Amino acid sequence: MTTVACPVCRAGRSSLHASIDGHPYFSCAGCGSIHIDPKVIDMLDGGGSLVGDYTEEYWEQERVGAIERASGVSLCRAGEAVLYCRRPVRRFLDLGAGPGFLLQELHRLIDPSASIFHGVEKYPPPYAAAGPNFHVGGIEVLQDRFDAGVCIEVVEHLTPRMLDRMLSDLALVSEPGSLWLFNTGMPAYVRNEDPAYLDPTHRGHIISYSLAGVTPYFQAHGFRVSALPGRSFGFFVEYQPTEDPPFDVRLYQPVAENLALLQRNGLLHQASFEAARSYYYQSEYLVRTQWALSLKAQLQWG
Repeated sequence: MTTVACPVCRAGRSSLHASIDGHPYFSCAGCGSIHIDPKVIDMLDGGGSLVGDYTEEYWEQERVGAIERASGVSLCRAGEAVLYCRRPVRRFLDLGAGPGFLLQELHRLIDPSASIFHGVEKYPPPYAAAGPNFHVGGIEVLQDRFDAGVCIEVVEHLTPRMLDRMLSDLALVSEPGSLWLFNTGMPAYVRNEDPAYLDPTHRGHIISYSLAGVTPYFQAHGFRVSALPGRSFGFFVEYQPTEDPPFDVRLYQPVAENLALLQRNGLLHQASFEAARSYYYQSEYLVRTQWALSLKAQLQWG
């Protein structure tokens, strides 16, 4: 079987995972990431494109889903980032904000004075939400530093070189101890939950980064990477952290100021907390079940 060098970890060899819309995707035996043909990655790094420049046609396809996510799962992810952060969140960024619908919801629900929440988008659609703190451009256009943020459905569009550049810029606007929640379909999600997630020509999803694959990129810029218990579609990172509490401490003993921020809207606080708690306990139950099964096997063969 033909293998290729993994463009993510640059150490492992990748074998064919699937062919999607005529483009082969490969799975790395080393880091576990699933990636499009390295030749396509080189083409993208050279300025080429698979889906165009995220113009009106692309955004129209995303519009309905963006509206639903902004008042649902994306809103919960933003709430979770505030909940997990170990410093007071006084400035929050939606990185890769798309049409800005999530920013609009956060202002409406818990920040009507628009003093906390910001969004930045390099390729906003024509129907982008008009409102305060919506910045057009890359991270370099931002003038502030941030305590927390989310990056939802972005990194799967990026080549490793693009990801590295983004993290270099993100470090410059991150306060020490800031927390960033990344929502992206990781290899277990692609394999077990949504095989159609990888989509080169419509959504531009070119890489499913594994935690092992993505960690060195973040570490190189001062970020610590942590898994989200029970999640195959996300992780969080902290910039120059000074503490590393267990996940249940983040969940049940949040920073008082952050809890007060979320409690400005009781439903948002409850939804964020319950989303985090349900996945956390699911993860704990799986660990205990695996332990019990291993113990049973030992007793049977003992």
